[in-house]
Amino acid sequence: MAEKLLKVGVIGAGRIAEMRHIPEYLSNKNVELVAIADIDKVQLEEMGKKFNITRLYTDYKDMLKKEKLDAVSVCTPNYLHAPITIDALNHGLHVLVEKPMATSLEEADKMIEAAEKNKKILMVGHNQRLAPGHQIAKKIMESGMLGKVNMVRTVFGHAGPEFWSPRGKWFFNKKEAFAGVMADLGIHKVDLVRWLLGQEVKRVSAFKGTFEKSGDVEDNGVAIMEFEKGTLGILQVSWTLKPGEDNSTIIYCEKGMLKLFAEPDKPVVVSLREKGDYMTNFARGDMSFALPPMQTNEVGGQFSSGVIDYFVECVLENKKPFISGEEGRKSLEIVIAVLKSAETGEVINLPLK
Repeated sequence: MAEKLLKVGVIGAGRIAEMRHIPEYLSNKNVELVAIADIDKVQLEEMGKKFNITRLYTDYKDMLKKEKLDAVSVCTPNYLHAPITIDALNHGLHVLVEKPMATSLEEADKMIEAAEKNKKILMVGHNQRLAPGHQIAKKIMESGMLGKVNMVRTVFGHAGPEFWSPRGKWFFNKKEAFAGVMADLGIHKVDLVRWLLGQEVKRVSAFKGTFEKSGDVEDNGVAIMEFEKGTLGILQVSWTLKPGEDNSTIIYCEKGMLKLFAEPDKPVVVSLREKGDYMTNFARGDMSFALPPMQTNEVGGQFSSGVIDYFVECVLENKKPFISGEEGRKSLEIVIAVLKSAETGEVINLPLK
């Protein structure tokens, strides 16, 4: 247990704060959740009442000035991530910012610079890396049991953010969100596969469309990715998938395949080819791991993401998170490249110039 409680504030009292950040801070024994800020006074007071938080601010700058905080979560619409994060870092606070970390690479660079200048932790809320099944998958990939990776297919789709966040009309406004489903769901999966494969994407080709949602952003998208070691990847994201949710990833390798959240009741499945030395170490056929299901936006699908606990651990132990600002920037760059490809019809090389 920490010698003193980490004093935390939450900026933005929308759905992600209500369902994850606020309750997970409150359940962490090393944290005192001091205050919440949101420009919507009605929403702010509703969250204060729900979680018994009395120090409420309609201007986050007042909270930063008046409260003696150690860290904040930034849970606002995307276009506010960078300015608020930079402001908080310059106030000497550690920051956990929701994804995407920014709406441009220039903003992301300024956030990283502010963290370095102030010697504070900047972490991006890419929770997919912390899902128990994905943690197991990372160990499997690092073990080498599956050999060289040939291809990966990753999917993320649900019925849309309006079902998760009824007040979140900003998701469909390009000025506030910068992009649609690619910035909301696509960035999760490009971050995940980068991390699982230990490879960076070197070029992309993509398509996008708006089929059902009102607004000026895409609600569906597909991308083909080529990784630095030659691995090919397919990304598919949708805000119009119904019923249910698809959050699956399949990695095809020379000695078998790894399925993640692709089979009911089997979060992680390793399938090995029936030949080679690796079969001597495992039972024939499939190996499955009994793990919790993937956290979803559906009713009953919310439980601890692990993000808040890991952020608190990094702050208390003064260690750099493996979901750092630099990592968040790399995933943002891929999404920007995907959007550029979809808009121009060209294959886009990375890193962007």
